[in-house]
Amino acid sequence: MFEKHVSVLGVAFLLGGCLTVHLPKAEIERQSEPKAVTWAVLVRQALANNPDLREARARVESKARSRDIAFGDYLPAVDGGVHKSASRTTSGPTSDRLSLDISARQSFFDGLGTTGKWLGARKDLEAERFAYNEMSADICHRLRTSYINVIRLEKLFETNRLISERRKQNAEMVRLRYEAGRENLGSALRAEAIAEQAAFDVRQTERQLEKEALRLARESGGEFVLPLRVDDDLEKMMKFVKLPEEDYAGLADETPSVLRLLKIAESAKAEMMSAQSSVWPQVDGTYEYGYSGDRASHLKDQSSIGVSVTMPFFEGGKNVAAIRKAKADYDAAENAVRSARDETVAQLAAARAPFIDAVEVVQVRKKFLEAARERAEIIRTEYATGLVNFLDFDTAEQENANAEKEYVESLANVFIQQSQWAKIRGVTLEEAYDEIQNQ
Repeated sequence: MFEKHVSVLGVAFLLGGCLTVHLPKAEIERQSEPKAVTWAVLVRQALANNPDLREARARVESKARSRDIAFGDYLPAVDGGVHKSASRTTSGPTSDRLSLDISARQSFFDGLGTTGKWLGARKDLEAERFAYNEMSADICHRLRTSYINVIRLEKLFETNRLISERRKQNAEMVRLRYEAGRENLGSALRAEAIAEQAAFDVRQTERQLEKEALRLARESGGEFVLPLRVDDDLEKMMKFVKLPEEDYAGLADETPSVLRLLKIAESAKAEMMSAQSSVWPQVDGTYEYGYSGDRASHLKDQSSIGVSVTMPFFEGGKNVAAIRKAKADYDAAENAVRSARDETVAQLAAARAPFIDAVEVVQVRKKFLEAARERAEIIRTEYATGLVNFLDFDTAEQENANAEKEYVESLANVFIQQSQWAKIRGVTLEEAYDEIQNQ
């Protein structure tokens, strides 16, 4: 008995080892030179390697097989078997029995239950395909957002570096004026503090850039490589920005989320058909053919064919309750579609306004930047010659630094809002890839 238990445990441990899932090891590779990537490369990489997208593809494949399983109920079920037995009594001889048989069963009518299940499986597959499109659109949004953030941080890093150099020069100029007795100590200390803040901004942006580079690698499904450089420019990208359409209702009807819920509602309608089959008679045909005898040399063939009709009279009300439940499920699914459609209309309207605002504000920020640069240079020269005080100089320099950063942020915000608009519309990675191919 002990040896038997040991054998069972050994088999269990062996099978457990076979069921272990081994993931590839995640590593962060640091290179001496930045790895350059483009939007086209990232989209192709995400289509091939993003684990969320691959999971969604597998779910579509699973639903396709469920549809095939449901279709199998239309076809006959055929079974075959071999049976051999030997019986003995205390007073009689041994009796042997050998039989070989094959049987087939075909459903002729089941109240459209099979049809309802097959149509439901088809609608479930279509819903899963739209769920895949939803996932693809979400990944496209996440990838695009991370991509824009990397470009933004690269531009911001360069901007902060130039600001830091200017702040350092300003601090030295104020310190020299203090040592010459033409400025007070408070102004000198403030200029040094501002220079330290600018240097910190550079280091902080560098850390944020590294963090966002890893996020970009995750969304694209690629390897974690640092440092990373995006081969793109926000100002050049502005040439390809198109303002969104205003047909909210028409766009909402074509979004993957609404279409997915529509297919779920259609699947629920098919489930009603399947549930109603329980009150209809069931008609089946059977056919059996086989050989039997006491030994292989004495087998005799036999066959039978028949039709059976089964009529449900009373099942405790389960069939009626099932029909009412299916009807309630359909009503719920139908209202879920309407709710999602109406919500999408509202979301599209809410996303279009900030998108257009973001496009228009770029020119405003550019004007402020040009004015701030010019004003900062004039006042800096006047401060160096003693024509303006430190307060005016400090204000002009701060306005210039703010204008530089706000211009970068305004450019990035255009594409962040564009990505949000595309996500609500359900623009997939596949559509993004097609757009790249057509450019």
